[in-house]
Amino acid sequence: MSATKFLHPFLRGLKPLPEGHEDELQQVREWMKSQPHLPHISDEYVYLFLHSNYYKVAETKETIEHYFTLRAVGGADLFSNRDPLSPKNKTIMDITHMVGFPNKTSEGYHVLLYRLSEFDYSKLNFADAVRVFCMFNDVKLSEDLLSDGYIVIFDMKGCSLGHLTRVTLPALRAFMHYIQNAHPARLKKIHVVHTVSFINQVMCLVKPLIHSNLLNLLNFSSEGPESVVDKELLPEDFGGPLPSVKQLHEEQRKNMEENYRDWLIETEIFKADEKKRIKKPSKGMFASFTSSFKSLDID
Repeated sequence: MSATKFLHPFLRGLKPLPEGHEDELQQVREWMKSQPHLPHISDEYVYLFLHSNYYKVAETKETIEHYFTLRAVGGADLFSNRDPLSPKNKTIMDITHMVGFPNKTSEGYHVLLYRLSEFDYSKLNFADAVRVFCMFNDVKLSEDLLSDGYIVIFDMKGCSLGHLTRVTLPALRAFMHYIQNAHPARLKKIHVVHTVSFINQVMCLVKPLIHSNLLNLLNFSSEGPESVVDKELLPEDFGGPLPSVKQLHEEQRKNMEENYRDWLIETEIFKADEKKRIKKPSKGMFASFTSSFKSLDID
């Protein structure tokens, strides 16, 4: 068991712990004891996985398995080098805006917005962008604790065919696998706004990697974020009352760099140890995933 200074996945801890789910916690704990390749994690960590799966034990086990194996096998580069002050990661934060809006929807859902802030496609390294996206998401999970749900807005304003040429398949595959099988969050809706004329080419690239349940969450709009969420939740860029996206991005970037830097670097240890795996993944759930990654270089 690795000693860790930080309580992952919540930097400031999870208090109070959810009530009425001690039985499910115990079942997952017992199962993890029989899986020596998995790291030792806190009760809070287990609760994050349970909560994201609505406390269904079988689904929780699958998410845990995918989460830690992806960090070790398929997305090693995407889940290492997590220093927000490293040049590669700083570049991504310079050319994008990644923000969580301060207020929740009437249903209690958090709203996240991702967009380009610079439109020069030559500056984009796709694998670096996926890494920083995952870092930002880990920070959001820590800040939001056990969220009832997330509404994600991808704003395609400024995206060009040049950006599409920067996409590398291994990083895209790892990203899609993470979002669908390993991300411990309740995704409620994914809005793609300011859709571009070449959206069909984009979908041709990603559709083979999308499960039907994620496809059902997707919504496309040629208009902006104001067409998909209530205006009072929005920054001034979209006619809302909140500070600009740029200001929110800079505040949240500063939080990541100053408060979460050591935490992000240290939490690289939370990954599977393939040498200790007793039983190789069975055909079906996991075999195709691990085999498809073993020979790949993510650049």
